[in-house]
Amino acid sequence: MAVIIIVAAVGVGAFYLTKDKNNEINLIAAVNTNGSGLYIDKSIDTSHMLKYDATDQEYYVDESCAPYWSGLVFGTPGISTIQHVQLLQLATDMGMNFALYQANSSNDAPNTLYYDPQVPNADTALSQTRSYLDGGTLWQPQFQKIITDSRFVELVLTGEVWPGHACCCIAGSNSYLTSNSDQVVSFLAAYVQAVNWVNDAINYGDPTSANYNSAYDANYAWLVEEGQKLAGNAFTQDVIEESLRTVTYTYGDSSNPTAPLSTLSTQVGTLADQLEALGNVAVKKTLSDLGFNNSTEFANKFVVGDYLAQALQLVEDGTPTSSGSMKTLTVAVIAGDIHQIAVHVAQDLPKEFTGGTSDGFFAEYGLNVNFSSQTNGIGVATAVQNGNSVLGVMGAPPITITVINGELVKA
Repeated sequence: MAVIIIVAAVGVGAFYLTKDKNNEINLIAAVNTNGSGLYIDKSIDTSHMLKYDATDQEYYVDESCAPYWSGLVFGTPGISTIQHVQLLQLATDMGMNFALYQANSSNDAPNTLYYDPQVPNADTALSQTRSYLDGGTLWQPQFQKIITDSRFVELVLTGEVWPGHACCCIAGSNSYLTSNSDQVVSFLAAYVQAVNWVNDAINYGDPTSANYNSAYDANYAWLVEEGQKLAGNAFTQDVIEESLRTVTYTYGDSSNPTAPLSTLSTQVGTLADQLEALGNVAVKKTLSDLGFNNSTEFANKFVVGDYLAQALQLVEDGTPTSSGSMKTLTVAVIAGDIHQIAVHVAQDLPKEFTGGTSDGFFAEYGLNVNFSSQTNGIGVATAVQNGNSVLGVMGAPPITITVINGELVKA
């Protein structure tokens, strides 16, 4: 079965694809960096929970911060999400234990940060069933929604601790990529144009931007409306606008079109090292089990930039590949994920903005994309595995965990 996976920041657990003769999975593009945050009960004194490096202009923690985190209970959207892995990294950097919160237990072990991995959204965190939470970590726009409530405030954005951290990626099965390379390149070319459009709309259309230009007012207004449509009626315009300002939309290294995934490859290698260093939390195999001497070798096999390089050239040439009948793709997406907004822009953007003859960049490249909304990463994985979707959405750590544990990338 042909599979492409669009990797995003939300999910509940890692999944394992059924093995076949060609079960290798490859990352073929980035999607975004940053775009999540840590929230904290407003009654908690946060003045000693973080330190600030004025030279690097980023926040960090060390062992001196541990007493101010000890005993707190933080919610995460799932043990294999990037938000959970980042919280675990903070605990590790402070030399703390990281333990599952247990109901009807004292949860008072020394030097321990507790987590509840079943807090996937703001409504769950704010419910009476989670009254024990002291804080947590969520993706946008859920994070922005929760800090507008009277109970929680912002502790720090993930991009302020790990600037430019890898968050979302596009991946596909090697068998599909090699058998349908023209279609893959067309998909990526349309996505590249959508990312560029989104960034221009934010950089020039946001009234708070230093680059604000009234000529982009209509673009920005449409983008915010699209964000509200994705997130739902519970998310106000202000929440959507603030969310868009915290996400960095990307497809790769635009300054290096012949090797556009060099940064992503480095980040994936770092992630693989971090997962191994954190112990037997989610990764059950080592890179050496897969035949690699180090994470660089693994990342170089896992991340393939050739398709994106071809897509960038296709965009540069300005000639869409659309001809003959449209190719239909079904994409499983996580409902309300603003990290994925560029995918929806590529599908929905009116032709008055695309400058083409059809609504959406995908149509300009001969692609008819249908979206299948899922509540979480497990739902997306199921849709992909049972063949209901040929595209799907999954977190960056889950896909890395999946390919390591499932031996889906080997030397």
